[in-house]
Amino acid sequence: MGFLTDMDQTERIERLERKVRSLERKLNGGSEMSKLIRDLVGLECTVSLDYDEKRCRVMDADDEWVKLMVFGKKGDSIIIRRIDEIREIRLG
Repeated sequence: MGFLTDMDQTERIERLERKVRSLERKLNGGSEMSKLIRDLVGLECTVSLDYDEKRCRVMDADDEWVKLMVFGKKGDSIIIRRIDEIREIRLG
């Protein structure tokens, strides 16, 4: 029973952390990264996420999320990721 309680507490902490980050962004006038990514809409780039690297086109972005069309060997797919997951963006 303790394991389920720990998971529930972890989820609550993560939700609170997201809310705090959102409030900080609003107080500071938005995320600088999100502004930069919005300028890249329509461009092809390589995005380094927390766990891998993807060749893609930026489709849309807001203060927290980015929509990417990922180019793959089996065809293109669309993913939506949190901006916080992005570590690096390379153009060209």
